[in-house]
Amino acid sequence: MIRAGAALSCDPDAARAAADAASRALAEAGSLAADAALLFAAGPVDLAAATAAARGILGTRALVGVLGHAVAAGEVEAGNGPAIAVLAISGVDAAPFAIGRDDGPDAIGLEVEGRLARSLGESDLVVVFADPLGPDPARLVEALAALAPATVVGAGAALEAPGRQLLACGDRRAALGACGLVLPLARPARVGVSQGCRPITDPLVVTRVSGHWVLELDGKPALDVFRDVAREPLADDLRRAAESLLVALPRGTSWIARRIAGFAPERRALAVSASPRVGSRLRFALRDADLAREDLAHTLAGLGPAALGLHLCASDRGRALFRHEGLESALVACALAPAAVAALFGSFEIARIGGALEQLAHASVIVAVDPSNS
Repeated sequence: MIRAGAALSCDPDAARAAADAASRALAEAGSLAADAALLFAAGPVDLAAATAAARGILGTRALVGVLGHAVAAGEVEAGNGPAIAVLAISGVDAAPFAIGRDDGPDAIGLEVEGRLARSLGESDLVVVFADPLGPDPARLVEALAALAPATVVGAGAALEAPGRQLLACGDRRAALGACGLVLPLARPARVGVSQGCRPITDPLVVTRVSGHWVLELDGKPALDVFRDVAREPLADDLRRAAESLLVALPRGTSWIARRIAGFAPERRALAVSASPRVGSRLRFALRDADLAREDLAHTLAGLGPAALGLHLCASDRGRALFRHEGLESALVACALAPAAVAALFGSFEIARIGGALEQLAHASVIVAVDPSNS
């Protein structure tokens, strides 16, 4: 039976914080030692010192550490200043894996199955974390998709942390491009994805493009269409408008949200963080706190109680979206109770949308694991 515990410490000393969080997480799990663990850190944290201290308390080398923008354990969220959250897991024979920063993304498949010493099955849960400036995210997602039929989720580490270690796996000291854990389960984990926005236009046909720049939609200048959707006064403040209006790109019967990357008023064009093709379709989607909370509640309603929960969240959610620190983490923790839940607010998310594995932005990926899994 899987048992788990989660705890957070804001002690400014990384080793003390990690030891404190690990000790309390282990106590909550009711175990003398952990079989696997995740350590999420935020702020100016020495990740190597933190993971070494946590390993000493938890008694496992199957520990993965990630530096993000904010972290949470249960209902407690922290993003301002140093913070460490530890999720201790017992009752599962987890396999850690890692690839170097200079390795190609395709290496991850061989690494995962080599560490597991067997082929992946549909009940395996693969949790992966990536250096956002390491392996190309699109190629990494393609490589991870090949791990089917396993359930794959993931996140990008902090994007703005120059010179700081972003990832740690066991006692490996080489610079890592990606790392994570494989959790062999008796039944597949339940995964929910909340993108926190809602399409508000009919599908629009891309009729002219230039690279990332969308020049025309339905034969009209793309920026004119955007301004019509934004309306006054946002239509005259493109920066503010882009905070509320995203682009929704179709994916099977669903869609994924992408931020508008820029505007070219002289060309009456807008850029999206994708490469749209002539003839493809997109919609504009509205993003605000009320819609995001409604969408999150809908997602959580289908997950139910669990023993272990994992919340991989965009850095522009949490307090940045809901205006109250800890609100999103509290909603997730309450929905999954009595699960031990740890959260990482990172640079991107990875989950399955519309039948395909995708790199997401602005999303919350929530994973629920039943206690009877082992």
